[in-house]
Amino acid sequence: MTQYDRAVSSTDSADSLAEWSDVPLLVNTAGEEEREAFSRRANAIEGLAVMTFVLVVLWPVAFHFGVLRGYDIVNTVTNVLLVFGGAYLLLVAPVLHKDTRESWGLGNPRTLWRMLRAGPLPQRIALAAILFAVFAVLNYANYVNWERVLHFLGFRGSVLVGFTSQYPGRLLTLLFGAVASGGILLFAVRYDNFLTAFRTALVIACPLLALIFLAAWLQRGPEAFARLHLVPWVLGVFGYVFWGFIQQLLFSAYFGTRFRKGFAPAPPAPLPPLKRRIMKSLLIGANIAFAAYLLSLVGLGIAYGTRSIEIAIPIAVGIAAFPFGVLYGYYLCRDAKRLLVATLTGACFGLIHIDSYFLVAVTFGLGIPLSYVFMEDRKRNLVALGFVHGLLGSTFGALFSKGQSGLLEVDYGVGPWNIEHPTNGAMVIPLLCIAAFLVLIVWCNRNIREDE
Repeated sequence: MTQYDRAVSSTDSADSLAEWSDVPLLVNTAGEEEREAFSRRANAIEGLAVMTFVLVVLWPVAFHFGVLRGYDIVNTVTNVLLVFGGAYLLLVAPVLHKDTRESWGLGNPRTLWRMLRAGPLPQRIALAAILFAVFAVLNYANYVNWERVLHFLGFRGSVLVGFTSQYPGRLLTLLFGAVASGGILLFAVRYDNFLTAFRTALVIACPLLALIFLAAWLQRGPEAFARLHLVPWVLGVFGYVFWGFIQQLLFSAYFGTRFRKGFAPAPPAPLPPLKRRIMKSLLIGANIAFAAYLLSLVGLGIAYGTRSIEIAIPIAVGIAAFPFGVLYGYYLCRDAKRLLVATLTGACFGLIHIDSYFLVAVTFGLGIPLSYVFMEDRKRNLVALGFVHGLLGSTFGALFSKGQSGLLEVDYGVGPWNIEHPTNGAMVIPLLCIAAFLVLIVWCNRNIREDE
């Protein structure tokens, strides 16, 4: 730790103790102390109950009554319930639990201010220059892509579209960009651990990016990359980062925080011998590869008919899943409980993408490593996770979007309103997931002690 880091962290610690001295400390799954107003049991049950609520609203309510039975009022009620649920996740829960911004991987303006006035002058000047450059780039991107910004915000086709071609519209566009950019720099970006978190993000992203390329090559060979051009791909990645940040705010931040506080760390235990760990990792990798092969074979058979399936496609899916399975086995040997908690968080991230089950599998797999690293404070940074999400999501969409990947095309239209041929059969898996979460709630209520 440099003199600059010590100066910043020491003032943070003193201020945090003064502000939060009345909030109890709780040891999370990764073995680190965090402030928490409620018990472990309350955290675990709340996270499971919120996910159950979302699935119930989307499927037994919205799909059954709104889509199948055609009651329009149900769609309105569903949207209202989901908006209130989102407001609870983002605005109410952090206050009730006494979560800090850092515990959600978000930026703290006071920490940024200390970093700008503490430590060696060259580092402070460099940080200020970076902040100014990013602020300018964000404003420029907002101005030149104003129509896309409006489309994202739901104002496509409104009178606001022409603001950049007239005065005072230009001024209002720049003002909006300044406010939005300032908010991102002050409250979204966590600076005290950014380099460590971003380095970890690259360690996660590069192998998964290689798996995406491998899967595309195994399916279609060099033809898979014919439409992947560097400049549009890079722009797509950075455009996707913001959407990735929003999704990670809901899943890695909210669910990740509730679950890592809900489950105690595993008791200290020696690692198994290296040979045993290697054999176990390979065995788990083989099992996950076989499961991926089998699920893709059955899923494609149900969707397209068994005669339409080329056996090479499920085999390619299984081969691409094998390295992920080996890594899963490796970390299972290191800390099984932490990995299982991360798997639970990843499952919440994946299941929200029903009924696009290929996308469910991919987001589930991505959610596990992101949730795993998010448990440690030095790696807890939503912008870094948003970058991973943007890089992998944009690349995956470019290689497996509709019209390019045949039977493995990814349908990004998720949720009950995007099913092309709705039947009662679409309810089976959501209902099984709801039942599983209810069983977990009962288990947590019986097995997690209040005094842990």
